[in-house]
Amino acid sequence: MPRSQRFLAVALAVLASAGLAYSQAVNATLLGTVTDASGAVVPNAKVTITETQTAVAHAMQTNESGNWIVPNLPPGIYAASVEATGFKKETRRDITLVVDTTTRVDIQMTPGNITETIEVSSAPPILQADTATTSTQISNTVLANVPLVSANRNFQSLLNLAPGVAPVTEQHSQFFNAASSLQTEVNGQARMGNNTMIEGTDDNERTGLLQIYIPPIEAIQTVDVSLTNHDPEMGRASGAVVNVVLKSGTNAIHGAAYEFLQNSDFDARSFFNPSVGHLAYNYVGGNLGGPIKKNKMFIFGDYLRVMDHEANTNNVEIPPNQWRTGDFSSVTNSVIYDPNTGVPSGAQTARTPFPNNAIPASRLNPIALNYMQY
Repeated sequence: MPRSQRFLAVALAVLASAGLAYSQAVNATLLGTVTDASGAVVPNAKVTITETQTAVAHAMQTNESGNWIVPNLPPGIYAASVEATGFKKETRRDITLVVDTTTRVDIQMTPGNITETIEVSSAPPILQADTATTSTQISNTVLANVPLVSANRNFQSLLNLAPGVAPVTEQHSQFFNAASSLQTEVNGQARMGNNTMIEGTDDNERTGLLQIYIPPIEAIQTVDVSLTNHDPEMGRASGAVVNVVLKSGTNAIHGAAYEFLQNSDFDARSFFNPSVGHLAYNYVGGNLGGPIKKNKMFIFGDYLRVMDHEANTNNVEIPPNQWRTGDFSSVTNSVIYDPNTGVPSGAQTARTPFPNNAIPASRLNPIALNYMQY
């Protein structure tokens, strides 16, 4: 196959896999009922759902019962408009859709000319009567403004905002947990009972101990924490299902550049330490998004680099000189017994203590004595 054809085949495969990955994302559902002032349903009304930032629209008609439903909507802020002959156009704005939720927006039409429009700028209180799932959304506003105390500005430190979540902790060594993944227990379940996803894609190690990839918080749109009664498509979880939704491009070009710095030159010295251990932590990144084709296709990308150099200054206790020769006479709260005495039961009455807590020089290990010289 010529090189150009091979390239085209690979490009088509990538595009196809991207479509499949998108279909697996856990999105939201918007539904409702259209009625008139008397409460009678309005069939065949035109319903248009528009995403606010991208202007991507979805249109359908109400059925004979006045009901409409739009599944598989990406999380975001939407507007719902309804048009029907003999009624004023009704528009509801600021409808926030959260990952794996079903939001109901019932609209009552007012008799009048269809060229007239009634707009409701504030969304009504959302009652999740169409699903038993309980969840909490950590919005972009919270992500951008709440201080993060964890290493690498990890979004997981904000999981404590959800009810039933134990304080998050960093588990394992820096070597084993290079991504600085944070762990918690939810509703009394073990930490490995949680399931963390990025737009519906599993983000857990096979063991479940840690997460593989922690997106930069500047690239996250929302974090949805499903606490109970998870839908089957959310995957295995006895604790919480955490689904991270990344930012996407919009009709407006937007971007950011940032650097967070921690350096030992600015750190205070501990009273007992003669110096401060070297620390140079640089968190540098940026992102950029915008339209490829307005109202149709968008792009968003982010970059992050973390440069971390660290050394420790520690206070430790070293044995005094007399201990190095086996003389523990200064130790008054413990008795040192001759290990060559005693009975299998370990009864202290059958063991012989060294006189004056001093181990004879002949019983000292010569290798240990040589080691102690260093």
